[in-house]
Amino acid sequence: MRTAPFYRSPSIYVCAVLLVGLILMRSTGISGVASRRFPTFEDWSTRHVAYPHVGYQPQFDIVARDPRSLFHWWQRTEEAPFRHRRRRPLPAPIVPRTSMSRDWSIYLGTAGTANGMYPAKFSFDVTATPNCANDFVVFPIAAAGSATQPNLVAFNNLYSGTAGATGICNRTATASDTGVAATVYWSYNVQAVSGGAVTTSPVISYDVPTGELGTKVAFVESAAGAPAHFHVLAFKAKDGQNSSNLQSVLSPKTVNTFVTAAPVDGSGTATDLALGSSTTGTDTLSSPFVDYTYDKAYVGNDIGVLYRIKDVFCLKTNPDCQGTSKPVPSLDTTWGTGGAITVCSGRLTAPVLDYMSYNVFVGCSDGKLYSISQMGAIKSITVGDGVAAKTYGAIVDPPLVDSLNGFVYAVSGSASSGANGVLVQAKTDLSSFVAVPVGSGNQCAIHAPALNNAYYTSPTSAGALIYVAGVTGTVSQPCTASSTGGALALYGVGFGTGGVMTAGAPAHTFSGGTPGNEWAPLLEFYNSTTAVDWLFASVICNPPPNMASVNITTAFPGGFGSVVSEGLGTSGMIIDNVSSSAQASSLYFNSLFQNATCNNTTSATATGGCAVKLTQAGLQ
Repeated sequence: MRTAPFYRSPSIYVCAVLLVGLILMRSTGISGVASRRFPTFEDWSTRHVAYPHVGYQPQFDIVARDPRSLFHWWQRTEEAPFRHRRRRPLPAPIVPRTSMSRDWSIYLGTAGTANGMYPAKFSFDVTATPNCANDFVVFPIAAAGSATQPNLVAFNNLYSGTAGATGICNRTATASDTGVAATVYWSYNVQAVSGGAVTTSPVISYDVPTGELGTKVAFVESAAGAPAHFHVLAFKAKDGQNSSNLQSVLSPKTVNTFVTAAPVDGSGTATDLALGSSTTGTDTLSSPFVDYTYDKAYVGNDIGVLYRIKDVFCLKTNPDCQGTSKPVPSLDTTWGTGGAITVCSGRLTAPVLDYMSYNVFVGCSDGKLYSISQMGAIKSITVGDGVAAKTYGAIVDPPLVDSLNGFVYAVSGSASSGANGVLVQAKTDLSSFVAVPVGSGNQCAIHAPALNNAYYTSPTSAGALIYVAGVTGTVSQPCTASSTGGALALYGVGFGTGGVMTAGAPAHTFSGGTPGNEWAPLLEFYNSTTAVDWLFASVICNPPPNMASVNITTAFPGGFGSVVSEGLGTSGMIIDNVSSSAQASSLYFNSLFQNATCNNTTSATATGGCAVKLTQAGLQ
């Protein structure tokens, strides 16, 4: 007999896991405030897994192994402890805002976070006031590291600023500190190969029950002519910090020798693992996806090889890490051939693990979406045309996986016909799929879509939509920030029986203006306090404004609400929690190809990257 539906059963897991976390942290000897805290992270992977509120209890039992599921449920339920709780009076009243405002921006050097890639945010304790010292955000930098150029940096004192309200992390200004911007937490140039850059998104360690709480960062270093290298960094506060300028990242600590045992928390040391030996095995699209249950990571490269790595963070729950000698990350030789499986002959996106089937989904530049089982069996469906001459028929963003409903979503800038871009919803066994046309084909790359909150409540509801952005008309080629012609378009696609996406032209659309350009990945965020659903979007283009937000709670919008200018557009965006603390509800991203508009640089010729924290009024 089928188990009865368990509506909003995720809230039970929220309470149960929080309770277990408290008990186990006490049993490990962590005392005081630490024994009661509960951390979270936000990174690229939390944008590519979907955990709706409706399903069957056995399903929730399975997917609750992924901490990302708990984050989704906490955020979207009214009783969620995901929101920061204010335990003391604010230092200044919150002033209502009518638009998005920059709180701070910090120059990253000759480049910033690559297009379509994301920073990663760690929150020390979601049950307390946001923490100025221990909450941090990590930015990958797609620039060759050197003594004056980092490739990975982090900031703390995040909740600083003056736009709309005095930040709770504001300090008295000094000659070395503006007092109203974030400060450099650490800055590194990690170099296993000459000219190595961090071109994809980092991930943060996480293991609540045993106390492994955001102490390490895993990422991939890549350089032309060498295989990609997977690193785990046990960062040390103030490494690479310029004591005479706390907003400068440009005096990084260089790490070019690597430890042979799991790095010790706070040591400032790192591990190194070459992903194969091919000199063409760089990695420009595939961020690591960590399976926190089994302490493994999946990551691909530019020649279609997918790797599985074991002992990633050497978590205390990992049997391999119980002895005195704790191993460094290494290829899991039980996977494929020596820890590697050749999936396709092109560039792989980041992989995403489906916790229901335990299959791994990944896109390729050949335009196909692939499923790889734990036994190495490979299946695929065609999403884009994958024809090199057409440029934009690749899949360039990771798939979006809904484990509970058994769907996976992928996009491409040119469908098999070439007439339009395409959004595909497939069953996770790839037995069938639905394709929806998106704008004009082979004009620009198409990035990740976003589901609205109604989908999480019920994908069969009348209001459930998936948003995807594209272009119409003809855009001057190649599609760059300075392209002309064509127009921007935003689409909303509905769902029918069984949550199956409605085929044919999207039910909803509006023009986002001219010219047509490449969009950044869309970002949706539901404010469970105000019951407002927000969509954030940015376009990689020169004419301002190029970033916008809009309320999508009750209906598909007729246009964007607040609009601002952010360089030539943004990288992937991550978002803070809902908080009543000043400057603590914000978006983080890199402003692409910045030109003299970072708060901490005044050079009229400065170009490169700029880490930005921007507060949106509706999140307060």
